[in-house]
Formats: sequence, C-alpha cells, structure tokens
Amino acid sequence: MLRGHCSQARTPLLDTTNLADILTRREREVVLLAAASRPSREIAFRLGLSVRTVDNYLCRAYAKLGVSGRTELADLLAP
Repeated sequence: MLRGHCSQARTPLLDTTNLADILTRREREVVLLAAASRPSREIAFRLGLSVRTVDNYLCRAYAKLGVSGRTELADLLAP
C-alpha cells in the first residue's frame, strides 16, 4: 500500500482512527465485520441485509478509503 511509503503523510483519509468522519454508520458496521474476515453472506445475515447490499456497502467504503479489497481493508484497520 502506498501509505507505507509516505509514513509522514497526514490527510483525513489516511487517519483511520475516526471512521465516523469518512463512512456512514452502516458502512462502518459492514467494514468492521469484513475486516474481521467475515464473508458477505454472514455479514448480510447478521445485519439483516442482502448479500448484494453488503457488497455495495463494501464497494462504496473501498472507494472512500482508497483500498481495493478486504485484505487491504484489514491492513488499513490494523493497529
């Protein structure tokens, strides 16, 4: 990930400590479960959504966070 090459960079999207400023409440719920390696089907069941809706939330969150998948998402949210 490019963020690792620019450790001194400070922008709102690189500060993942406050996802509330970047993502909607539902996007945060879905993102946190996805980052914990939960499959879309399980996330959908747990939140009472369709799998397609979960995947749509993930797509929007990926775009907002500048990542392209669950692995990058998990890396981004890792302490």
